[in-house]
Amino acid sequence: MDLMIIQNSVTSFMIICVIIVFAFVFMRSRFFNEVFEHHPAWSTQVLLIIFFGILSIFGTLTRISIYGAVVNVRDLGPMAAGLICGPVIGIGSGIIGGLFRFAQGGPYMWTGLSAPILSGILGGILYLANKRQFVPTWVAVLYIGLSETLISCYTLILVTRPDQFITVVTDVAIPMVTFNVIGMFIFASVVHFTLKERQTQKEMQLLELELESKRNLSTIIDTIGYPVYVLDRDHRFVLVNDRLCQFVGRRREEILGVTAWDLFGKEQAAAHWDMTEDVFRTKTTRENETTQVMLDGQQRTLISTSTLYTDTTGHAFMVGIIQDITERKKMQVALAENEAWYRSLFEHTGAATIIINDDGKIDQANSEFIQLTGISRREIEGKVSWTRFAHPDELDMVKQYHHKRRVDPTSVPTTYTVRLIDSQGITRTMHAVVAMIPGTMKSIASYVDISEQKRSEEALTQVNRKLNLLSSITRHDIINQLMVLKGYLVLLRQKTENPTLLDYIGRSEKAAGSIEHQITFTRDYQDLGVKAPVWQNVKKSIINAKGALPMGSVTVDVDRSDLEILADPLFEKVFYNLIENSLRYGGEGLRTIRVRSQETDNRLILIYEDDGIGIADGDRPHLFERGFGKHSGFGLFLSREMLAITGIPIEENGTFGSGARFTLRVPFGMYRFGNDDGSRT
Repeated sequence: MDLMIIQNSVTSFMIICVIIVFAFVFMRSRFFNEVFEHHPAWSTQVLLIIFFGILSIFGTLTRISIYGAVVNVRDLGPMAAGLICGPVIGIGSGIIGGLFRFAQGGPYMWTGLSAPILSGILGGILYLANKRQFVPTWVAVLYIGLSETLISCYTLILVTRPDQFITVVTDVAIPMVTFNVIGMFIFASVVHFTLKERQTQKEMQLLELELESKRNLSTIIDTIGYPVYVLDRDHRFVLVNDRLCQFVGRRREEILGVTAWDLFGKEQAAAHWDMTEDVFRTKTTRENETTQVMLDGQQRTLISTSTLYTDTTGHAFMVGIIQDITERKKMQVALAENEAWYRSLFEHTGAATIIINDDGKIDQANSEFIQLTGISRREIEGKVSWTRFAHPDELDMVKQYHHKRRVDPTSVPTTYTVRLIDSQGITRTMHAVVAMIPGTMKSIASYVDISEQKRSEEALTQVNRKLNLLSSITRHDIINQLMVLKGYLVLLRQKTENPTLLDYIGRSEKAAGSIEHQITFTRDYQDLGVKAPVWQNVKKSIINAKGALPMGSVTVDVDRSDLEILADPLFEKVFYNLIENSLRYGGEGLRTIRVRSQETDNRLILIYEDDGIGIADGDRPHLFERGFGKHSGFGLFLSREMLAITGIPIEENGTFGSGARFTLRVPFGMYRFGNDDGSRT
C-alpha cells in the first residue's frame, strides 16, 4: 500500500512537471505570438495540433492506478488547445489523442476515442464565445471540471454495467475529474503568468519609449525657430525651448514650474490664463493674434496657437507655439495696396483689357471691355470664354496663338490685328496686345478699337488706287504724245539742214527724252507710302535688286541671311539705287560691294560700302536732295523718303578715294532675326 502511494505520488509529480514544461514551451515559442495575435499560419496550426496531441497521448500513457482503477489526464491537451488556440487545433489534437487511445483497445476504447475530441470541441466553443481570448483560470478550471463530469456520465451510461456504477464513479470518475482540474489549473496559471509577464514587458517598453520620446521632444523643440512651451493642468510651464527663453528674457530654470502670472504683466497674464483654461475646457485648438511690446521696445504682431495634448497616462497638457507675424502683416498690407494699385491700373488703362485663364475663360474684365462687348461683368468673369467674341474667320488662328503662347511665348506675336464681335453682332477691328503673366498660365490681353482708323485706311487706299489709275492713264497718254512729238522731231530733222534749226531740234529731242525718263521713273515709285510697312529679308531684297542690274564682275557680299527689317514694300528699291550708283559712279576699280550689320544697345547699324572711287566731299551735303545728280536726281532722294516712313535715317560717311559708305540706323523694334532664306550671293 505504501509503495503504491509512493508510485502514484511520483507519477502525479511527473505529470505536473510535464504539464508545466509543456505550458512554458508553448508560451515561450514563436507560435504563441501568432496564436495570441490571431493569425497563425497553416504550418503553425499543424505543429500545434501535433504538440497538444502529444500532450493528450502523454496523458494516456501516464496513468495512475487507484485501488485498481486507472486515472489519466488525456482530455487536458485537447481542452487546453481549444481554450487557447481555437476549435481547429482543439479538435485536431483531440483526434490524435482519441485515435491513440482507440488503438489500445478495451471496453472503453470508443469513449476513449470520443472524449478528447469532445474536449477539443468544448474548449473551442468557449474560445469563440470569449471573443478568441483565453478565459480566466477559474473559468478554465470550472469548465474542464464540468466537461469531464459530462464525459464521465456518458461513459457510465454507454459502457459501464449498472452494478459497477458506484465503483467506477468513486474509483475512476472523481479522481479523473480531479486530476484534469489540477492539470488545467497548472496549465492556465502558467499561461496567465506568461500573459501578465508579456503585458508588463510591453508596459515597460512603452514607458521607456515615452521617456525617450520626452527626451527627444526636448531636443527637437529646441530646433524649432518659434517659441514653444507646454503647460500642465495647473498652468505651470513643464517644457520650453530655447526660443521661448529668449522671447521672455528668462533662463529655462526660471520658467519651468511657474505660471504666466510669474512671467508677464497682470493684463497679459490674465488673458493667457483665460485662453489656456478655455483650451483645457473645450479641448479645441485656439489661435489668437495679439500686439505686444518686446523687450527691445519694438511693437510686434504675434499669433499664438494653443492645442490640447493627452499623454498615454491620460494627463492633459497644453502645447503653445508663438509666431512673430509682424513682417507677414506688413507684406499683407503692402500686397493689398499693390493689388488695389494694379486693379486701378487695370481698370483705367484706356483699353479694353481682360485676363484669360489657361482654359480660355475670362478671369477678369475691366470696364472698357464690358462697354465694348455690351455684357455685364457678372456674366463674363469666370463664365465666358474669350473665343465667344472672336470672328469665325480668325478663330483657329487666335486659338493656336492661345495654346502656343503657353508653351513658348516668343513663338507667337504679341501684337496683331483681330476682329471682335460684340453682343449686338457688330464686328469691330481691334489692335490686340497679348502677353503672359509671369509665373502663371494666365495671359493679359488689351484691345484698342481701330475700326474707324481701318475704315480711313481703306478709304485712303481706295483713293490712292484711283489716283494711281488716273496717274497711270495720264502717264500713258503723255508717253503716247511724247512718241508723236519725237516722231515729228525726227521728220522735222529730215526736212532741214539749217544748223540753227538742227540745234533746236536736238535740244527738243533731249527735253522729250528727259520728260519720258521722268514719267517712267514715277511709274516705279507711284506706290511709295501707299501700303503698310512689312517685314522684308535684307539679303533677299539685295538679291532681287542686283538681279535687275548689269553687275558684270562686281560681287555683293552680305554678312547675314536672317536679318529682316520693317519697311515700305518698295524697300528693295533702296538697294537698287545704291547698287546702281556704285556701278554708275564707282569707277573702273569697283570690284566688291559689302553689306554688313552690327547691333548696338538700342538699334541696328546696317552698313553698305563699296571699293569704288567714293563720293566727293563737295557732293556729300547734296547727295539726298531732290534733282541732285547726273541721272534722274530722284533715286537717293526717294530712298531717304522711303526709309523715313519707318524711322530709318540714311547717311553717307565714306572717304573719297576709298569708296562709298552708306549707313542705315534701324531703331529697336524695326528689325529682327529669323527666316533664313538659305541663298548666297
